[in-house]
Amino acid sequence: MGLLNKYVALMLALLITSMTALGQEEAMEEMAETAVDHEPQLDINEMHGAGFINKYNINSITEEMLENLFFLKPVQIKQFFLYRKNFGDFISLMELQAVPEWDAFTIRKILPMLTLQTELPLVPAIKQRIKEGGHKLLYRTGGQSKSDNENEDTLKNQYKQLVSYRFNFRDLLRWGITIEKEAGEKSFSDHLSLFASISKKGILKNMVLGDYTVNMGQGLIHWQGYALGRSSNMMSCFRQGELFRPYSGTDENRFGRGIAVQLQKNAIELAAFVSYKKIDANIITDTASNKSFASSMLLSGLHRTKNELIDKKALQTFMTGANLKVNTKFGKTSLNIIHTAFDHPIKKRDEPYNRFAIRGNQWQNASIDHSISTRIGFLFGEMAVDKKANKAIIVGLIKSLGSSLDIALLYRNMGVKFRSLASNVFSESQESGNEKGYFFNINYTPSPLHRFEIFADQYQHKWPTFITPGKKTGNIYSFQYTYRPNKKTEVYARIQSDNNSLKLRIHSSFMPMPVLTCRLRNEMISIQSITGKTERGQLMYAELIYKPALQPFSVAVRCSFYDTEGYATRIYAYERDLPAYYAVPPHYGEGTKSYFVLQYKLHKSLQCAGKWSMDNRKQAWRAQVIWQWGT
Repeated sequence: MGLLNKYVALMLALLITSMTALGQEEAMEEMAETAVDHEPQLDINEMHGAGFINKYNINSITEEMLENLFFLKPVQIKQFFLYRKNFGDFISLMELQAVPEWDAFTIRKILPMLTLQTELPLVPAIKQRIKEGGHKLLYRTGGQSKSDNENEDTLKNQYKQLVSYRFNFRDLLRWGITIEKEAGEKSFSDHLSLFASISKKGILKNMVLGDYTVNMGQGLIHWQGYALGRSSNMMSCFRQGELFRPYSGTDENRFGRGIAVQLQKNAIELAAFVSYKKIDANIITDTASNKSFASSMLLSGLHRTKNELIDKKALQTFMTGANLKVNTKFGKTSLNIIHTAFDHPIKKRDEPYNRFAIRGNQWQNASIDHSISTRIGFLFGEMAVDKKANKAIIVGLIKSLGSSLDIALLYRNMGVKFRSLASNVFSESQESGNEKGYFFNINYTPSPLHRFEIFADQYQHKWPTFITPGKKTGNIYSFQYTYRPNKKTEVYARIQSDNNSLKLRIHSSFMPMPVLTCRLRNEMISIQSITGKTERGQLMYAELIYKPALQPFSVAVRCSFYDTEGYATRIYAYERDLPAYYAVPPHYGEGTKSYFVLQYKLHKSLQCAGKWSMDNRKQAWRAQVIWQWGT
């Protein structure tokens, strides 16, 4: 039966391959727009690193790596490893068609992220890892025209600069450096980041020296990596990913700097980390007592003005934590502990929404999280406490009711007083505390032509927040229908509403010829303000992507028209950009925007790309070169 499955999968290779590019583009667009729409201050590139596309070897990929792809269901990950264990290494990427629970919708999204290599039977020695590893060097720059309120002096520093180098041997040995300067900053090395990591060496599962991110549980107490926002994506309610991950992004605050070690012996894993670094913060000195305190921690990472330079790396942080995990055939359970100390006490403004804010020189959190496969479905959750014994809980269920129907349920109850410093949990604000809610999601695919995605979320805030003066109850509903009449066409319509807004989107993508992809969108939004006034906005765009087969170049052109009554009715739209660089800008006011993107592969080891865009406010350009050598 195993050989028959492999044969059938290989015969379907041509069909799946032709669907890959279109599906991957739409999937990335969906995830990027969802994340930024839910957290407007998020720069999605900071969460994905300096801009290298990471491909995983299908015959050595780990469970944590598959979890990093976000859209795979737990049952699909489980079936993947059962299949590889029973039938041996994959002989083709198209063999994924034979894995139970893996459908064409999933496969076409994941194929661009995978590669096929023959693995050595033994774990290579350090010398071999260094000798056979691959190197990538990236340089990116960009600028924009001068605005009316800018003078000639500021124009001199308007160019963005980024240099990033990485070495990688099958994710077993990695190191890298990132140097970055934002537009308006004077110093070229405004942000400098380094890391080195080694994996699978005896009982050492993973060790990172330098910069890294820490992701614990379901994000109640600590999550520094990228996570999906609330959406119809079945996996948006489930946080998953590696505990420690080398950091090579450009965010200057949301990462650890020091050492992180993860050990594994049979079913037991023990991990610990120590971080010592400075972050941006607003430091205020009380003239009466001559004592200083931090009124806020700043996350923009921009250092262009005098005030921003004063706040740069003004707060010293010391962070340490540990994780104990037990793995079983049904799932895993973990104990998480984290402690953070500051050289200046935290003291926020005396406002109602800050009544229970973190104060003082230190803070602690602890939690227990689990993810277990049971007869009733995949159960996951986390229970947490903070320094003052305030509690929070999140628990969920993902269930496949047949090959075409999946549901997800999530309950969260985070106390009014509960606080953590670096949370990223499934909630209205993605921060833990002051929220109780219920989330329901259903995905139904009756045939390859039709797909329905529905979610409903009800939440309550019992205490004032920064944007809400009193208690608040919210209800959000979303319905999306996707139609794929053939392997080259996809059309979807989505309507989403909450207490005071209504959004409607119609999007289509089709290939009139093998070398040309056309994408059309019309999106409308209506928001009712506190005063009762209704504001509206609309965005339309048309895009052409030309990519001739067996040619080293591709071209993309888009023209957008937008008309909104203000920033409140802004509309985010994913833009095609440089390879592995993600742009999701807001459109507001009235005007047009156009862009042109050219990608060219000069050699198998050298590729370059450029983008030029123009709207009513200014013109902007961006250029990038990637040089790759080694295996």
